[in-house]
Amino acid sequence: MSDSFPRIDEPVAREQVVEVCRRMHAGGLIAGGEGNVSVRLSASRLLVTPSGVNKGFLKPSDLVAIDLQGRPEARGGKVSTEVRLHLAAYRARPDIGAVVHGHPPTAVAFTLAGLSLDQRLVPESVVALGEIPTAAYATPSSEDVAAGVERLICEHDVVMMERHGSVCVGPNVLAAFDRLESLEHTAKISFLARSLGVPRPLSDDEVARLHRLAEAQGGARRPRTQARSPAQPGPDVDALADEVLSRVLKALSRRE
Repeated sequence: MSDSFPRIDEPVAREQVVEVCRRMHAGGLIAGGEGNVSVRLSASRLLVTPSGVNKGFLKPSDLVAIDLQGRPEARGGKVSTEVRLHLAAYRARPDIGAVVHGHPPTAVAFTLAGLSLDQRLVPESVVALGEIPTAAYATPSSEDVAAGVERLICEHDVVMMERHGSVCVGPNVLAAFDRLESLEHTAKISFLARSLGVPRPLSDDEVARLHRLAEAQGGARRPRTQARSPAQPGPDVDALADEVLSRVLKALSRRE
C-alpha cells in the first residue's frame, strides 16, 4: 500500500465506529458479542472493535489500534477474533477505508436455504450493492474464512459467508454500514417476494444501465467478469427452495 494513503482523524474515527456499532445492534444486524468493525487510520494502522463485548454498548476508548499484522499497539489490547477477515479485506482492496462484519438475519437465512442474494430484483440494490456472491462455509475466525472472503472481495463490495454473516466494505465506515443495512433490506424484500409468488428479475439491459449509473455515481464495485461465482447455488436449488416454501405456506394456511 502506498504511504500516501490519507490519515484519518483518530478521535473522529473512534466516534464513527461506536455509532455504527450502536446502529448495528439497534437494527438487529448483530446480537450479543457478535460482529466487528474496523477502519483504516493510515497506511500502517487500523482501528478495530475489541473481542467478546456487546458492540451496542462500546465506548470510543474501547477500540483497539493495531498494525497490518493484527498486533495491538497498546499492551493488553484484546483484538476481535475476526481480525484475519479484516486484514484479508484490506490486503485485497487498497482502495477501501472500512470493513463492517455483521450477522443480518434474513440475509444469513438465505445462505442456510442455499439461496443466492444475487437476484437482480431491486434497482437500488444493483446500484448500491452490486453483485452479492456467497463464500462457501468455513469455521468462523479461521484462516479459511479470511481466504474465502479475500478471493471474492477483490471484485465486490458485499460478500455473504454461508451460515455466518456478511462483509461490507466502503471508503469509510458509514458507507460500509449503509451497504450492510441495504443488504438486509434487500434480503427482506426478496423473502417477501418469494412468499407471494415467483420474483421477476430485472432485464439484462436494465442491469447494464444500472451498472453504468452506479459507475457514474461512484456506486458499488462492478466485477470485471459477470460470470456467477461457483460458490453460489444454481437455479435448480432455487426452484427446490421455492417449492419447499410454497408447501410450508400452504400448510400454515390450512392450520388457520
